Amino acid sequence: MDFIAASLVGDASGSVFVKLMDRFGVYLAFVEGRGGKPLARNSVMSYYRHVKNWLLDTYPRHRASIEKKLLKMAQTLERHCLKRVEGGIIKKAPACTKEDLRILMDGLYYDASSAKDYQDAALLALMWYAFGRASDLGFVMKGNLSVSADGVVFVRLIRVKTAEEQGISLFPDKDSFITCPLHSIAMALAMQDRPCAQLLDHPHLAAGSDEDMTAPIDIPLTEALATCDDVAYASEPPQKKRKQTEDNMKIHAYVNRVVKCASEAQAKAKPTANLTSHSFRRGGAQHANSDPLLSAQWIFDRGSWNMTATNKAFAYVFNTTSEDQKVSRVLSGWDSSKKPAVPTLSWFDSTSRQLALELGNLLFQSSLYPRQREKAEWACS
Repeated sequence: MDFIAASLVGDASGSVFVKLMDRFGVYLAFVEGRGGKPLARNSVMSYYRHVKNWLLDTYPRHRASIEKKLLKMAQTLERHCLKRVEGGIIKKAPACTKEDLRILMDGLYYDASSAKDYQDAALLALMWYAFGRASDLGFVMKGNLSVSADGVVFVRLIRVKTAEEQGISLFPDKDSFITCPLHSIAMALAMQDRPCAQLLDHPHLAAGSDEDMTAPIDIPLTEALATCDDVAYASEPPQKKRKQTEDNMKIHAYVNRVVKCASEAQAKAKPTANLTSHSFRRGGAQHANSDPLLSAQWIFDRGSWNMTATNKAFAYVFNTTSEDQKVSRVLSGWDSSKKPAVPTLSWFDSTSRQLALELGNLLFQSSLYPRQREKAEWACS
């Protein structure tokens, strides 16, 4: 650190500062985090931004001349993090369609054996309709659920990531009571087997949420490093991290387990594969974005995507913008305000559907089942 500080103090043109941030950006782009995986984009950009601001505040000599270069460097780093997976496309959780939501909730209701199953169904519905994360909606209080003077049901929640309080309106589902958010909330409340202040009673998750919300102790880096040097290494080898039991599980892991079990139980209905807790936030936003009359900003506001996360909202949540869909309709000869029906296999009889599915599996076998193909080639050799 002394060498870096001396180099920055003697930097006459700002080139040392830029080169230092460039090396730090390269380190963040390729460093491995937990489990040997690269750091998430949010973590990379957060580390880069905080170090950059700290250095600019400490050594403000060339701020005006190098700030534009640092901004461009940050944009390059962010693009790399978005497109560093195979194929150069963004790694996304598969979106949960409304049909997927119906399949999962139908399975939970059909096999329900306790109050927990009804609360799980209500949590999935709230995540989809509120564009929310599991941490946003898993611990909503009953007092935050109310009815306005004009008869609209709304729930108040706190977005954990942004610490923003938000009110979300809810309406009955027009087509199916299974996916109706009001019906799912009513069922969850009616089936609760004990009094509680929370809308969804998850006692085995409450401890985990309290731990997540606790502020970490602020220890200076120099003291932490000095402590590490003074403390002798333990003679015993470090124990492996045990797998969390359901009695001490974090909310996102819990939702992932619920979705996985419901998907396996409803395998015959063929829900989208590999759904996660993030799939409901994406799926609800994409479903709303399909309406040409809805503005993207309205969807951003409901999902509480701030202006600094607008790029993420387009890259991670939406496939295409509503404006792009209007242009595409005009190019194909449709009215820009109307939504043309896309041909689906549901229009055909069961025999034709089966033949089409077999043909599709044959055409896309190499991309859909790469592992099975590799095993078959290895067995033949």
